[in-house]
Amino acid sequence: MSVKNPTPQELWSRQRISSLDVDYDFWNARREVIQSFAQMSKSCIFTVDVFKGRYDFASDNFSQLFGYDPQCISNIRHEGDLLEERIHPDDRAQLLDYQVEHGQFIYSLSPEYRNDYRQIFQMRMLNARGQYVNVVSRQQVLEQDKNGKAWIVMGIMDIAPDQLLTDRVKRTVVNRRTGEVLAIDSTGVYQRLTNREREVLLFIREGLLSKEIACKLNISIHTVNNHRKNILEKLNADHVMEAVNTARRLGII
Repeated sequence: MSVKNPTPQELWSRQRISSLDVDYDFWNARREVIQSFAQMSKSCIFTVDVFKGRYDFASDNFSQLFGYDPQCISNIRHEGDLLEERIHPDDRAQLLDYQVEHGQFIYSLSPEYRNDYRQIFQMRMLNARGQYVNVVSRQQVLEQDKNGKAWIVMGIMDIAPDQLLTDRVKRTVVNRRTGEVLAIDSTGVYQRLTNREREVLLFIREGLLSKEIACKLNISIHTVNNHRKNILEKLNADHVMEAVNTARRLGII
């Protein structure tokens, strides 16, 4: 059985932030600045406290733009997954894969470079009228602890200018220090699958057996079975249909 990917929360917990390395007097003052900015901005702004593992702040604009209960927004720290629950279920599953994938990319870097990257998503959010609207969400590390670990993460969300129906999250990764826009395949699963493995996966999706795939690609059944094994390992799937579903969510096929 393959080892499953960790959740984003598990990845963040690897920061191993100590209470001795975070200064809440400092952050409380900075939060007031964020709150003042949020009152001037029409964007929906939120912050997440990685050390405490919860939302720290959400702006009133979530109520104004989406019609969410103002009291729930004010009590965001006590409302659990209030915002996540309003993301379209299909997008939420894909975002989870992206966040885990991005976390793995971040933790492959030297510590001094881990907080340089901003993720930008276009996804669907449910408003109070029961309608899904496309939004753009920009997420980045705002504050680090004394050892340079991600402590406070900020997100800025706006209604997307593109409201065409879509069934896939759009993602961009930007290096905030250099302005470089990363190709998604440089941080994603797509890069990990070879072209031949993608071909085999597409035939599996069509319901072809190993013998039929071997005939289509003019290779041996043994080679096809090796590709199937590699696909399962790379996508952390227990069976081929799980691999197909994961590949669809990640935009590989």
